[in-house]
Amino acid sequence: MDQGAADLTGTRTTPPDTAGTETTMKFVREDQITTITPEPSRFTGAVWEARALEPVEEDGLRAQRFSYAPEARSCWHTHEGEQALYVLSGRGVVARWGEATGTVIGPGDWVHVQPGEKHWHGALPDGTLVHLAVTASGGTLWHEPVSEEDYLAGVEAARPTD
Repeated sequence: MDQGAADLTGTRTTPPDTAGTETTMKFVREDQITTITPEPSRFTGAVWEARALEPVEEDGLRAQRFSYAPEARSCWHTHEGEQALYVLSGRGVVARWGEATGTVIGPGDWVHVQPGEKHWHGALPDGTLVHLAVTASGGTLWHEPVSEEDYLAGVEAARPTD
């Protein structure tokens, strides 16, 4: 079996070949995470960003925890690399450019955003939203704010049907 290969169960049978390379695993504890209020030009309403992981390499991995007050939301934006959202608590919505309504998200839900996909995400009008955002590479390109009309259309999917 090759150096660093895994068997069919996914269990590593030999260590990867790291000879001559310096690798350092990083652990981040909750009390080491800095929480900031993001730039107002990127969000509408009260949002807090906890920066858990910063890239080690130029196009490396980033991870943040975002907390949204009711009705708070990001501006329209795209990512140069893939992004994954994981909902920790509350309910929110993710809307893609050109769609009539958004998709409601809740605890345990994952969203996989493709590079260049214009979208926004935020809390519903009646509650908060907390999600993790993990971005694989590249930056975030920020666009225009989500209008009140677009926000209301986005959350339409959350309205109960009679």
